[in-house]
Amino acid sequence: MTKHKVISQTTKSKFDLFRFQTSENEVKIEYNNIYNQKTDTTFFIIPKTQKLYLCIEKMKDYEIETFIEKSLEENKNWKLKLSGGSCFVFTDTEIKIIPNKNGAILKYKYVEERNGKKIKEKKEIKLDKRDLDNLIKFEKKLRLLNSAMRRCTPVTYYYLSYGNETIEIRDQTCVGIFEEYLSKIIERNN
Repeated sequence: MTKHKVISQTTKSKFDLFRFQTSENEVKIEYNNIYNQKTDTTFFIIPKTQKLYLCIEKMKDYEIETFIEKSLEENKNWKLKLSGGSCFVFTDTEIKIIPNKNGAILKYKYVEERNGKKIKEKKEIKLDKRDLDNLIKFEKKLRLLNSAMRRCTPVTYYYLSYGNETIEIRDQTCVGIFEEYLSKIIERNN
């Protein structure tokens, strides 16, 4: 931002605010995303531009074979347990992906306590190629949460398992990763 005049910058709120003035037609902003990856976004400035918004949840994809991909290749189950509370999840939930000849099935078990009453729900959902691609992206983002920025409490704990391997993941980001991927699949199949 060397060609631009910084007016103010604050990091006191959940979402940082940065104000600047420029005479340039193009502004490239480098920043750390929610996953603490260094990334950048280029904006084209027009006379009426008032506010620019960065998608801090934008992730740099990286080459890693996910448990879901291994599960599909080796025809073994993938499992995710999540518990605790956050802005988006107040439950104990278990999700399994079970590969089969035609793709995969998602088994979903949900338990929530409200006013001393337990609410239980079980579902079985047939996954298509788009669902599986989205779940692979979900797992990649999920794996980045342990090094992500902490922006809220309480914590949601995810336990990702494949075979004998289990990874514990703590989510304090308030980005709603569960809502973005898994809830959409589950709600679409209600």
